[in-house]
Amino acid sequence: MFRSLFVLGLLSACIFGCGTRSIAIYEAETPFFNLESFFNGKVEGWGIVLNRNNDVVKRFKVNVEGYFTADKSSGKLVEKFFWSDGKREERVWNLKKTSDNEWGGTSDGVIGTAHGVASGNALKWSYRYNLILEDSFLNKLSVDFDDWMFLVENNVLMNRAVFSKFGLRLGTVIITFKKSDG
Repeated sequence: MFRSLFVLGLLSACIFGCGTRSIAIYEAETPFFNLESFFNGKVEGWGIVLNRNNDVVKRFKVNVEGYFTADKSSGKLVEKFFWSDGKREERVWNLKKTSDNEWGGTSDGVIGTAHGVASGNALKWSYRYNLILEDSFLNKLSVDFDDWMFLVENNVLMNRAVFSKFGLRLGTVIITFKKSDG
């Protein structure tokens, strides 16, 4: 019995844990996404949070203001969230370019450094985050984010971030960002 459960668990881990996509498949996709250009200045976003059953559990608007150094090697994003339940939240990201197409990022709640890789019209972030839980016996849960951004037009960016624990999907965040013209 134990052996059967062990084999089933191992098989599940392989099936669910080995399905990562490579960012390189988007290399030829346009328009080309440049993080420091898109997020320099003001950007608005609208999003939803889905639970593991794909039910919408929250909606939000986010205003992002980005500032980058003259050489574009580092920057700061200030995100102001306005949640559907009336709560307000601010998150500040400090970003550093680590190579031509790679970024590192830190922010409150992020454990260690987020790692971002860009290719073509896409950017993939990977990071561990202390998710604040409401109405739960736990006040925080450390989750892994698999965060994909796709530039669909020069001023429109779509974002899908799946968060999981031990390889099991707990939920998804979907955001559409629009860069201000001014």
